[in-house]
Amino acid sequence: MAKKRRLRAVLFGPQGAGKTTQGRALSDRYGVPYISSGELLRDEISEGTALGKLAKEYVTSQVIAPDEVVEAIIIKRMKPYLSTGFVLDGFPRNVEQAITLDRHTALDIAIQLKMSDKESVKRLSECGRCATCRSAVPFSVLKVIKKCPVCGGEVKKRVADEADFVMRRLAEYHFMTEPLSGYYRQRGILLAIKAEQTLPQLSEELFRKLTKLGF
Repeated sequence: MAKKRRLRAVLFGPQGAGKTTQGRALSDRYGVPYISSGELLRDEISEGTALGKLAKEYVTSQVIAPDEVVEAIIIKRMKPYLSTGFVLDGFPRNVEQAITLDRHTALDIAIQLKMSDKESVKRLSECGRCATCRSAVPFSVLKVIKKCPVCGGEVKKRVADEADFVMRRLAEYHFMTEPLSGYYRQRGILLAIKAEQTLPQLSEELFRKLTKLGF
């Protein structure tokens, strides 16, 4: 039997595409950590390091931190996983950051979850966000169990999920992050999947395609 390939993956797509859910599913299936770049930044800030204090200044001012600050934090906190495998969500956000990541690890796959803006806005308007594990939870589910089905945490509606805010974020995604598809396609490691299906169906298709690729 052929040995399965190690999984070092990045996951990107528009808001509402299910990145957190699929990232956790990949982590469970392949035994590698699911890593949220946002969590790495928050950890660095909470520890009060020099980089964390610098990042906090930008966050407090509601200004996007420069690439070099974000890159330094992500690469620093990713070091334990660069050779063993990971699923990274939220970084890189642009081609320049992708080039920086490539200097530190050889990615095996870049997974793009594709979704229309209309579906993205629709999904987010029908969901809350778990304050603990950050999973998106449909309000229809909350009517039944009143809590996050993943971890049991409290689910809240966020300002960041309001339609006008989502449209601004989608515009940023199309301008800054979507060009990653061309970059990774040129490198021969892009796996693009339509995310406009149920989350279990999306997981099944993702696993099936990764299996065909030897993972």
